[in-house]
Formats: sequence, C-alpha cells, structure tokens
Amino acid sequence: MTIQEYFGDWCRVIDLDEADKVVRKLKALRQPICPMARDVFKAFKLCTLHDLKVLILAQDPYPDLWKGKPRATGLAFANASDIPKENYSPSLDVLMESVIDYSMPHEKVIFDPSLEKWEEQGVLMLNSALSCEVGKIGSHTLMWRPFIKSLLTNLSSYDTGIVYVLMGNDAQSFEPYINARYNHIIKVRHPSWYRRNHVKMPTGLWQEINNHLIGHYGFGVEWYKEYKYLNEQKENEEVFYAGNC
Repeated sequence: MTIQEYFGDWCRVIDLDEADKVVRKLKALRQPICPMARDVFKAFKLCTLHDLKVLILAQDPYPDLWKGKPRATGLAFANASDIPKENYSPSLDVLMESVIDYSMPHEKVIFDPSLEKWEEQGVLMLNSALSCEVGKIGSHTLMWRPFIKSLLTNLSSYDTGIVYVLMGNDAQSFEPYINARYNHIIKVRHPSWYRRNHVKMPTGLWQEINNHLIGHYGFGVEWYKEYKYLNEQKENEEVFYAGNC
C-alpha cells in the first residue's frame, strides 16, 4: 500500500513529504514507541476528511504499557476496548466523566473507550505528537510539530465550519495555524490538569460543540448511548450504571 492509498482523501491536506520524514525517523529509532508503529496514523483511517466535523487536539500518546503492549491506540485519550473500566487511563476517566456528567440521572450508559464511535461520526482524535518513546512523555514533540502545523494550516483553509477543540497548552500553541475566520476554535485545559488539581472537567464543552454542529449541519455527535434495557448493548462497548460511578 502506498502512502497515498493509506491516507485516502486526507492527501488533500496532509503534507506527504512531512509524513514521510517522520516515518523515516521512526523507523530509525531503536527504542520502542507508543502507540505501535502500525497505529501511529490510525486516526486518519477511522475518520475520513469527507466526514470530518470536529478535530480534538490533545498532547501526546500515553507512554505506558498495558499487559506488555502500548496503551496508546493512535487516537487521543482512547483505551483499547478490552481494558477494564477500573484500569482506564486517568485522562480518559476525566474525559468520560465530563461527557456523561454523572451528576445527572441516567439510564444504562454505553460508552466506547476506544473512541472509535466518535471517529466514525467525524471527530478526529489527534495528539500534538502522534508518538513518543515508552515511558517518556513529550519525547517526540519536536519531531511531529512540522507535520501537525502543516496539517492544521492546510485543513483549516481547505475546509470550513470545522470545530477545533484545543486541549492544553501544547495543543493551543497551534492556534495561530488555524484559520479562525471560517472555523470555530474552543480552548480548554487538558484532562490531566483537572486530574492533578482534583477538579471536574466542565460538562458544557460537549453541548457547545454540538450547538455549533447543529447550527452548521443540523445534527451533532452522539457522545455516548443511553438505554433502558441491558439487552440492547453492543459487543465491545462498556456498559455501566453512570449514576453509580
């Protein structure tokens, strides 16, 4: 498969030379990386450019391992579907609590920790750096910056009406490269900040995103599912009583 075939319609806004440079650097590394090399660009495979409505930009991948494999999946904040809820990464816990809002009454809640359901709805879950060395947060930040910079510059000029959610200082450093005239930018703290400071992440963010999408497209993102009957659950999705979490 060629790089053009891999990225599909994203080739219209991705600088393939920058992508190739990063791939070559990653291949030259002797240290193990997070996520696995095959998943570095996974976010672009699950969300096509044609379907893109929201771009959530975070920091860098989880640097730790889960049962000997990288926890990072290639999607910002995501955990693999086979990881038990009690072992979710802290940032995903904070994000999930904000999305579902446990202070509100709920029926049975189904939440996809892989966040692939978000991607399928046009939400690109991207980090400011798409890789890092195992155990070393931020180790590839400078390596990825030219790629992310060119992507945001090209994308925000090519397409309009996209909601950019910049989570944390690293992500917000890319704000100058986003065409704010024809797109909407939301800036919030990174979930890790809320975790460190024992503060709940605001729940209104997700409705704010949907308000913009509804105004532009007529519909928003289904961040989670809520069912009255457990037999409606889908395979590989986490089901729990949100009110008891």
